[in-house]
Amino acid sequence: MCWLIYTIQYLNIAHYQVRLYVSLQVKLRGSLPDCTICGENSVFTEQDFQKFDYEHFTQSPMSDKTAPSVNLLPENARITSRDYKRLVNNGEPHLLLDVRPTHHFQIASISRSLNIPLSMLEEKLPTLKTLLKETGAASASGKEPALVVLCRRGNDSQRAVQLLHDNGFASAKDIIGGLQAWGQDVDPDFPVY
Repeated sequence: MCWLIYTIQYLNIAHYQVRLYVSLQVKLRGSLPDCTICGENSVFTEQDFQKFDYEHFTQSPMSDKTAPSVNLLPENARITSRDYKRLVNNGEPHLLLDVRPTHHFQIASISRSLNIPLSMLEEKLPTLKTLLKETGAASASGKEPALVVLCRRGNDSQRAVQLLHDNGFASAKDIIGGLQAWGQDVDPDFPVY
């Protein structure tokens, strides 16, 4: 399913008001046939809707304002979204690890990122180690690949980097501000949710 969203934005430039027409195409995945809410055999009633716990269903707060930013890592264990974009543009070997829950990853993700939810990261460390070795072996430069971690806002990725550092992944770095910073600073077309 595709939606085309149009907005009109007004900017004041040198005492002139400029009207911009902005369009954004958003692709939504279709409903899952076995979904109890919107599937073919949905039994979701208006009464169920009144009792629906959105935060439990999405595993996210209704408002970003309720989740303050944390600062768990030293500055040298963090990079900006622009730094990551430069790393990609320069063709540097790396592995981008997205630690959001899988259903969030399915909503939007950065190209060629690997999704291992934070809740499963510790058990997937051997897999991650193997993937890093393969990434390094595939690199023509022979340079050790960077391990870059991100999430929605940069909080869970800091927790993930702490866990990675504690388990021997000393070069792991977090992207400050996560996907929200990516959408704001690098790719304004990225669907921030």
